[in-house]
Amino acid sequence: MGGRLLIESDDTITNHQRPSMATTSPENERQMLGFFLVPGVYMRVLADTVRKLGHNDRQLFEGLDFTPADLKANDSRIFVTDATIMAQRAVNLAGKDGLSFALARELRLTIHGTLGFAALTSPTFEGALDSVRRYLQLRAPFLTMKQSVAGDQVLVQLCTEFDVPELYTFLAETVSATLILLTEQLLDREDAARKGFALEDGKLPGVRVHLTSKEPAYYRRYASQLPVVFDYGQPEEMMIFPTGLLGVRMRLADADASEMAREQCEFELQKALKEQGDIAMAVRNMLRMMPGPLPSLETMADRFCVSSRTLKRRLADRDTSYREIVESVLKDRAIQLLRYTNQSVSEIAYELGYADLSNFSRAFRKWTGKSASEFREGGPDPAPEVGP
Repeated sequence: MGGRLLIESDDTITNHQRPSMATTSPENERQMLGFFLVPGVYMRVLADTVRKLGHNDRQLFEGLDFTPADLKANDSRIFVTDATIMAQRAVNLAGKDGLSFALARELRLTIHGTLGFAALTSPTFEGALDSVRRYLQLRAPFLTMKQSVAGDQVLVQLCTEFDVPELYTFLAETVSATLILLTEQLLDREDAARKGFALEDGKLPGVRVHLTSKEPAYYRRYASQLPVVFDYGQPEEMMIFPTGLLGVRMRLADADASEMAREQCEFELQKALKEQGDIAMAVRNMLRMMPGPLPSLETMADRFCVSSRTLKRRLADRDTSYREIVESVLKDRAIQLLRYTNQSVSEIAYELGYADLSNFSRAFRKWTGKSASEFREGGPDPAPEVGP
């Protein structure tokens, strides 16, 4: 049987048990809390979308310990292992019908709760994008977003935190389409037009989505309904925005309301981090959201409300250390900045928190076997890591 549905209150998470589905690995069978819970509303909308596309959505629930009725509670949560099983079944049933784009249309702003409200009321698109980047894992625990600037473009890269290769194409397409549709709906159109971003033939100028997968047959059926062009067969999953778009107002801009919503999201985030079963991933997730220089072990321990000795021991139990995780995050960030920005090596070193360029140079050569300059000049290079 699958994991039991969770109902989350402000103070406790109750009525849970370990998932024991035969298809889950020993690593995934652990009791997963915090970021490893998916809001039930998303799975309910997924099932509804499968049914609207003409398929029997009851098949999605077979062998799982909850029903469609259970998912109607606004505070319902399910284990990410069960969400993965449901999503794979949905793709098998309706993937070829354009499930990803159909689902994206159904994931309206109100479904995303405080995160959606924080984005809607942000003073500008830059604030909305920052809210989504920081709090995305409260809604999609298997994804993170990395953001960088390259010239006059903002690059937003999607990264998976779980090994779900059979679902990655579906997830990337769905999340990209959802964010793009919400962007088009939330922008103040008059302010966008004044800043040169009026819709042109139904498309947002200068905005594109890159996906690594081959263009699916159903894309042409949905292309005219999408406010941007989706480019397939690209090196990485990425959304590209003109930097000028960051300053466009949101339709219901309200700085006070947005700050209140962000505070609530922050509360949820900190609560999830404290309940995180995989402490190594929790630390990595937190570090990824922080600007350089990254905090000390003691500072990070304070964020988790434990002593530095306890955090060190818990990381050792995961066969890693705080230093190793920090270096992994710095490596990923350095590679992104070298790939997608025109910043000098010294500027990148400073941004990452290195006071001495030589220290950064030694670290980068240890990570990649190359100097930063050699890496930037081209040739095969290691991809940024994901996961702990």
